[in-house]
Amino acid sequence: MPRVMLVKTFTGYLYVEGECNDLIEILKYLRDKYGRRTADVDDAIRILSNFSIFYDMMRRKFKDFIAPRKDEADLIKGLVTVDKVKLIKEGGKDLGVIVFDKRVELKLLLNAMKELGIEVNIVEE
Repeated sequence: MPRVMLVKTFTGYLYVEGECNDLIEILKYLRDKYGRRTADVDDAIRILSNFSIFYDMMRRKFKDFIAPRKDEADLIKGLVTVDKVKLIKEGGKDLGVIVFDKRVELKLLLNAMKELGIEVNIVEE
């Protein structure tokens, strides 16, 4: 059973940490089932799907996070889902962190992961 960690920060952001395949599955589910078909979700899926290319680029530019493309209309409507993405190599695994926009609700993420059968470990910072 896939397992991810969902963290709620004291600043109000939610982020999910786990293997890239699981994160891609979550984003695709949010896009297809919850109507989150926005530029930022598609770009985050592209970043996670092409892990090696973006990981190398991130390292070369000394960046911790990659901000996916966001459509201005989605920003105005409050539909942006993904704030930024972090790529991590750990123990031979390709891991990632998705930092969600502040307007994304905890309930939405928990429902999506439950429906996908992904085990969630919830942590508060």
